Amino acid sequence: MIGQIVAGIDGSLNSLTAFQYALDLARRVKAEVKVVFVVDARKTDLPIIYTASHFDYGFERVYIPPEPGLKGFYDRVRQDIKAFGDNCLALCKKDAEAGQVRATTVLREGLPSGILTEEARSGDLLVIGQKGENAHIERAIVGATTEDSVRSSPRPVLICPPRFQSPTRVLFPYDGSPVAEGALQFFVNAFGSIWEEMAVLTVTEKMEESFPFDTELGYLGTHGIPYRLLMETGKPVDTIPRVAKRERSELILIGAHGRHKIRDYLLGSTASHLIRRSELPVLVAF
Repeated sequence: MIGQIVAGIDGSLNSLTAFQYALDLARRVKAEVKVVFVVDARKTDLPIIYTASHFDYGFERVYIPPEPGLKGFYDRVRQDIKAFGDNCLALCKKDAEAGQVRATTVLREGLPSGILTEEARSGDLLVIGQKGENAHIERAIVGATTEDSVRSSPRPVLICPPRFQSPTRVLFPYDGSPVAEGALQFFVNAFGSIWEEMAVLTVTEKMEESFPFDTELGYLGTHGIPYRLLMETGKPVDTIPRVAKRERSELILIGAHGRHKIRDYLLGSTASHLIRRSELPVLVAF
């Protein structure tokens, strides 16, 4: 079972919803929550100017003395954000204690994805919002704090949508890969049988394709998790959300990449798409 859940917040409504997911899961499995607020150093450090080098493929750091008072301005920004972070953490801890969940808080300064990766090492699961304070900006490429955290996290990551709903019905797209098997094992060992049902979905582009399920279904049965087997044809990025809606699923479990992806280089295209677009929480395991 899970002992500690690490929740990353930035004070945005999206991140505080992620905290609610962390709190809900912690309550159900009797785990503790560590809430982490990162003061983004990109907002608090004096800007550094870079210029192209002689051959245009490197960069040279150029120091430009700040305008009078500029350093004081950035110091004030830093202190204001820290005060805001302290307030957010205090409110989260109060909510946790009201729900009889043990909670610790951490405030650090640096690059959010890097700090969250470091703090996740002490826990069993990292929980973050699908989008943070820049939720109003539409993203079409990899590179957000959320996706950076998923790529670098040493622990599985739960990416949460803006709306909270306590999940009990799980959709598990299974592609026969070792990563998918590992995701299933983590899920069962971490949460036990707290789920109402798991729908195991296989998506193939041709009807004649199939994956062996006996071992995986036997594993679920051994651990007392009710399940159903679903088989669909089509592209996973289109089929998974459609089936999730049809089956009234409340959480999607997925491996970080499929059978043909290298995790250290790139998230699998299906996982990456779901992280950006899913209206349900997505648990990415490896």
